[in-house]
Amino acid sequence: MIDDRLNFNSHFDYACEKAAKAINAIARIMPNNSGPSSSKRRLLASVSSSILRYEDPAWDAALKTKKNQRKLNSTFRLMAMRVVSAYRTISTEAVCVIAGMIPIVITLAEDTECYM
Repeated sequence: MIDDRLNFNSHFDYACEKAAKAINAIARIMPNNSGPSSSKRRLLASVSSSILRYEDPAWDAALKTKKNQRKLNSTFRLMAMRVVSAYRTISTEAVCVIAGMIPIVITLAEDTECYM
């Protein structure tokens, strides 16, 4: 997906929406109050993480904007909340620590560095 300004924002938005749909599908299967353990939830959350990590080196310029970082963090936060069955009042940092997941911005920066 190429937009008119060649900055990958539309592709970035599409990937975040696709990952959010995968998270919502997982949420329908596994409600917050019961269901499988967090290890099984983390396995299913890796699907959304893979969607976000796909084509990461191409998004390097798009990831430098605060708007895209906020959108990416909110999608990842939703995924981490589903892993630990947390309420929406929890902070991003706290849910990442409880879930044992590295924040997605750090993971994407590492992927880009390894690619270069």
